[in-house]
Amino acid sequence: MVSGTDLPTVLLWSGVGLAIIGALIALMVWDARRRKSPSVLLDVIAMMARVWVAIVLLGVGLLIVRGFTTAPYDIAAMPISLVWPTDLPCQTSRDDSAGAVELYCTSADTARATITGLSGGLRALLVAGDAISLLVAGIPGLVVAVLSQRAITGPAFATRTSRWLLGSAIVVLIAGTLGPLLTDIGAALVAQEVLPAAGADAAVTAGRTFAIAPPAWPLGVALGLAALSVIFRQGARLQRETEGLV
Repeated sequence: MVSGTDLPTVLLWSGVGLAIIGALIALMVWDARRRKSPSVLLDVIAMMARVWVAIVLLGVGLLIVRGFTTAPYDIAAMPISLVWPTDLPCQTSRDDSAGAVELYCTSADTARATITGLSGGLRALLVAGDAISLLVAGIPGLVVAVLSQRAITGPAFATRTSRWLLGSAIVVLIAGTLGPLLTDIGAALVAQEVLPAAGADAAVTAGRTFAIAPPAWPLGVALGLAALSVIFRQGARLQRETEGLV
C-alpha cells in the first residue's frame, strides 16, 4: 500500500512499484525460457506463487518474533464507543436536507490503536490470531505453486492433487475462521483494559457489546477448493481409464 498527502507523489510511487513488479515478471519469463520450461506461463505462475508464500512466511516470522518482545502492538480494529463532540442533524428534529453539504450522521465502532504494556496472555492471543490469519493468506499461493509445478513435471490430474486440494479447503475453513475470531476477542479484551468502561462519562469508551462476526470468505474459498478437489479426482479417474485403453 502506498499512502501520502500528495496524490501525484502517491501515483508516482505506485507506478514505480508496478514497474518493479513488471521487471521481476520479465526476469521470471526470461529464466523459464532459458531453462526451456515445458510451459513458460505455468513456470512463471509457480515462481510468483512461491514468492507470495515466502513473503507470507517472512511476515509470520517477524510477527512471532515481535510477539516475544515488549514492543508496542498495533491493533487494526479495536472496538470502541464514540460520542461525537457536537450535535448532529440526525440527533435533532431539524431537517437540513435542502441546505448546504454537511455531516448528517456518523458513528465509529472501531479504531486503529497502538498498545504498550500488554500482558503476556493478551499479546499471545493477538499474535496467534494475526499469525493464523496471515498464514491463511498464503495458502492460495501454496496451492497455486504446488498445482503449477505438478502440472509441469507430471500428470496434471493426480489423486494426491485431489487430496491436497481437499486438505487445503479444510485448513482455510478452520484457520480462516479461527484467526479473525482470536483477534476480535483479543482486541475487545484490550479495549476493556485501556479504555473507560462502556457507559462511562467519556468521549471514547470500550465497546458496549462483544461483536463476534466470523468472516464469510473462508467458507467460499473452502467450497471452491473442495469443488476443485472433486474435479481433479474425476480427472484422475478419467486419465487412468484413458491410459488403460491405450
